Amino acid sequence: MTDTQTPAPYFTSEWLLVEEEPVRQFATSTYLNEKHVDMAVSRNNPLGGDLVDGFWMLSMLLYFHFKYVERQSDKEYGFNYGLNKVRFITPVMIGDEVRVTSEFLDEKPHGEGRLITTRNTMHVRGKEKPCMVADLLLLHLKAD
Repeated sequence: MTDTQTPAPYFTSEWLLVEEEPVRQFATSTYLNEKHVDMAVSRNNPLGGDLVDGFWMLSMLLYFHFKYVERQSDKEYGFNYGLNKVRFITPVMIGDEVRVTSEFLDEKPHGEGRLITTRNTMHVRGKEKPCMVADLLLLHLKAD
């Protein structure tokens, strides 16, 4: 895609309720809990303890891509290759609903596969600005 081209729509997800338990499990799995670190600063932030970590939002891109992008065949698979220009813009709180609008930016040959770049904008229901924008790079390969 050139700088003058408009990104192509890839998918728009349904709204997803941000529930407390998965967010807490994410914190535990990343050692971001009382057992491993002092969480006083997190609890005392001006937005309160229900603030969702930006890296939880970023990790949810895998969920949305698995759910909304069709594979071309059972022999196709992908690897996380990287991220570009990740920005966390608007806070997300437990109990909010989010959805992702993904746009296709680029596809190019890479080794034995294709490197796909998408721009993913996560929205919070009822908020004007998105909560996150991230360019996701996925390496698509086919098994023999």
